[in-house]
Amino acid sequence: MWNTLNRIHPVHYRVLVTLLGFWITGCSADGYRDQTDRQVQALIRERQKIVTGYTPEIDVGSTTQPVINRKSYDPVPLTRYSTDRPAPIQVVTPSLRVEPLGPPVPDESPLPTIGENVFEDAYRLQRNRLTYGPPAITGDSVKLDLFAAINYAVRNSRSYRDRMEQLYLSALNVTLQRHLFSPRPFVTTDLRYTGSQAASDYASAFTVTQTAGIRQQLPYGGEIVAQGLVSFINALNENVTDGETAELAIRGSIPLWRNAGMINLESLISSERELVYATRDFESYRRSFAVEVASRYFRVLTRYSSLRNRFTNYRNLLALVERTEALFMAGRVTALEVQRAQQSLLSAEDALNDAQVALQSDLDTFKVFIGMPVQTMLELTPIDVEVRSVDLNSVDPEELALKYRLELQTARDRVDDAQRGVHNAANQLGPSVDLTGGASISNPSGDPARKIDSRTLEYDVGLRVDLPVDRLPERNAYRQALIALERAKRLAVEVQESVLSEVRAAQREIRSAEYSLQIQQAGIDLARQRLDFANESLLLGRVTNSREVVEAQSSLLNAQDRYDQAKADLQIQLLRYLRDTGTLRVDPQAGILGLVMLRKPLDRVSVEDTENP
Repeated sequence: MWNTLNRIHPVHYRVLVTLLGFWITGCSADGYRDQTDRQVQALIRERQKIVTGYTPEIDVGSTTQPVINRKSYDPVPLTRYSTDRPAPIQVVTPSLRVEPLGPPVPDESPLPTIGENVFEDAYRLQRNRLTYGPPAITGDSVKLDLFAAINYAVRNSRSYRDRMEQLYLSALNVTLQRHLFSPRPFVTTDLRYTGSQAASDYASAFTVTQTAGIRQQLPYGGEIVAQGLVSFINALNENVTDGETAELAIRGSIPLWRNAGMINLESLISSERELVYATRDFESYRRSFAVEVASRYFRVLTRYSSLRNRFTNYRNLLALVERTEALFMAGRVTALEVQRAQQSLLSAEDALNDAQVALQSDLDTFKVFIGMPVQTMLELTPIDVEVRSVDLNSVDPEELALKYRLELQTARDRVDDAQRGVHNAANQLGPSVDLTGGASISNPSGDPARKIDSRTLEYDVGLRVDLPVDRLPERNAYRQALIALERAKRLAVEVQESVLSEVRAAQREIRSAEYSLQIQQAGIDLARQRLDFANESLLLGRVTNSREVVEAQSSLLNAQDRYDQAKADLQIQLLRYLRDTGTLRVDPQAGILGLVMLRKPLDRVSVEDTENP
């Protein structure tokens, strides 16, 4: 061989080395990437010319292969979580209240009676309509406060069950991948009838082959299989002889280049990390689910309050009708003012009817959300709760979100996954070099199967090499992995910006809700003063029409509705702020909110655990 090399001309030798260098460079990962870019861009330009008549520039970037780090191969990536375990919702008092959510309304004095007059028929009809009001619960009904509603939802909601099943399926895949890397026994039985046609005699036999063994997939590539095989031949005529054969064998194959190393554990690592991501997603869903149930609960209570407010407004306008009728009988107002009051009363009755319909619709929607049959009679009972207030000046909400939001942590970890994918795809571009070997021992011919003789030992060792002559699929997969890496990086940035945007919006919503609550409280006080002054002016004869009273009553009703809405909004926004910053805890150690989400009946949650979580 050396003599042959020495006879090569120096010029030819340099050309040969140059060609070999070009071949090695072209087979590198960067070479495959550049070759892919040229072919794909040329193909795109050709199709663009045919379809559009011009060729706009298409550039996906020239991403280089990233430096793989140890963190990318961690089966359980680090998850940051808040350890202060704040109790977002606290029970102020166990007593239930039945009045509206707004400021307490002064006790209503009994409606005055009125004698016979020309408006008696209209008055009696409207008086009988006082049967309107909060819907009466007949028969057996389910009563739920906020925490009971959350507990019912986590045990019966169909969407909650779907997310649990999704997490289960993720864990199921991990069990499969772990099993593939554990010793796996196998047993097979082969029953075979054989026959042949020779001259005029027909030879046949019945063969039973029993195989048992175990296979082990090696962590860093390759597989070892150890098995035992026993065959029994039973002659069905004299042309075939009986026989027994037994063999113990072990074979193995270990990759030395392609598919060697950590790449062989990719399926296991990926499944383990996906399980972590699924767990994070489920925890994020649980937090959002608790906030959503609480939001819907407060909305329905607002409907209750709106219905009570309209019922109170209806009673007040009915009293106004009585007063205007009395003033008309005394000759102090005209019939037009009585009709104006009656018209306002009819409008109030229509609003009361609409409020009842809206309440029933919201109750049915709430039942569907928590998994309750819509035919069930449900009554939501208000409970005095206090959502933990937030001091926006003492902490940096954006810093908390960047540290604790689970979605952002998953997006960052997926960048590591994409880097690992590029490294694995680059590994597929190289040659395959596998070390193979095996050994077997059997019984001598003619001896029983149980007599294994060491003199029959046979073994072999080999090296199988597959040069990277055709790597087009692997080349395309490598380029796809580079693009996937860039997409993962962009997605991580997008998720981070979305998280910051949500936190900033939550801060604004809290400030707006607090400010609105103060405004609506002042509006209620002002509307009450206005209504008292209008009623007093009408009774004392300072005004001769009921318009001021009607408008003042309408203003009070709107102010009460806005106050109830602002109070519910503030409670909801506080919960959303805790969720958006990643500090909302729904574990049993974080307070009663976490206890009721254990999917256990409330009677199994002890009072001590509720009071001292």
